[in-house]
Amino acid sequence: MLSFLLNLSYIFATVLVGLIVTFVILVIVLRITLEPIKGVCKCKTELQGKTVLITGGNSGIGLETAKDLARRGASVIIASRNVEKSEDAVKYIRGTTGNNKVEYRYLNLGNKDSVVKFAVDFNKEFDSLDILVNNAGCGAIKRKTTEDGIDLLMQVNYVGPFLLTHLLLDKLIASKPSRIVNVSSLVHRFAKLNVEDLKKCGSNSDLIRYSKTKLCDVLWTRALAKKLPHGVTANVLHPGLVKTNIFEFLHPYLKKVLFLLIDLLYKTPVEGAQTIIHLCVSPNLDNATGGYYMDCKRIEPSKIAQNDDLAEELWIKTLELIKQ
Repeated sequence: MLSFLLNLSYIFATVLVGLIVTFVILVIVLRITLEPIKGVCKCKTELQGKTVLITGGNSGIGLETAKDLARRGASVIIASRNVEKSEDAVKYIRGTTGNNKVEYRYLNLGNKDSVVKFAVDFNKEFDSLDILVNNAGCGAIKRKTTEDGIDLLMQVNYVGPFLLTHLLLDKLIASKPSRIVNVSSLVHRFAKLNVEDLKKCGSNSDLIRYSKTKLCDVLWTRALAKKLPHGVTANVLHPGLVKTNIFEFLHPYLKKVLFLLIDLLYKTPVEGAQTIIHLCVSPNLDNATGGYYMDCKRIEPSKIAQNDDLAEELWIKTLELIKQ
């Protein structure tokens, strides 16, 4: 009996070691395959006299972006609906960078009236807008519609940023050279899009709904870039899978497992912010527009995201939605 138990223990230990080794190898393979190089923005560009607006700049990659640009001397406006967290972020950025030109303004991308009010107030209060970073978004929320009948996830991740940018375009054009930086995601590759179903976001799957919103961000940026005058650029990016509060909707146990994988495979908020920062400050991108970036390098998005006809259809449909 003792011999049997010893053999059983040996077999169990062997299997356990094998699983651990297999897991480590899998982690290494995934890391090399999916995101082999953590791109780092090495530009030393200073931003004295520049005005930067960052949505969702109170946490995660938005906070790290705001801190970096403030350190370069920019006047930074954080736009968010979380007042307390944003006020804390302003104090933190001012304290760590020594730049007191950091402010907060309330903005709820899920509410059309809030977006319009923010833009009207911003255009009156600020003389220029040199860099607009559409960073704010949510990972998944329960299906709910806005007063205009738009899926709330689509509103927050796409329609809201589209409307905000549309209302700030005159300011961006008057401030040129200026830049628009939109945050999307690699998961846009999982999505297909029927623009006639845009309001409903057309799926019961949270992942598919989220993917569609991020595909819209890539397509919209492509269409926008073709319409902007010389001196104003628009680019979109995948920041990497980053441990941020965008995953708050997950069950606590599932979130722990996901965060373990993120720690092993992917990026910190500082690392995730690098491509955003690169698109904001790199002198090599003064005339680069309409591109999709990852790890500070331009790459090709999904085939559907390169469809100019679809991008134009989406543009027209979204203009119809925001004018309701």
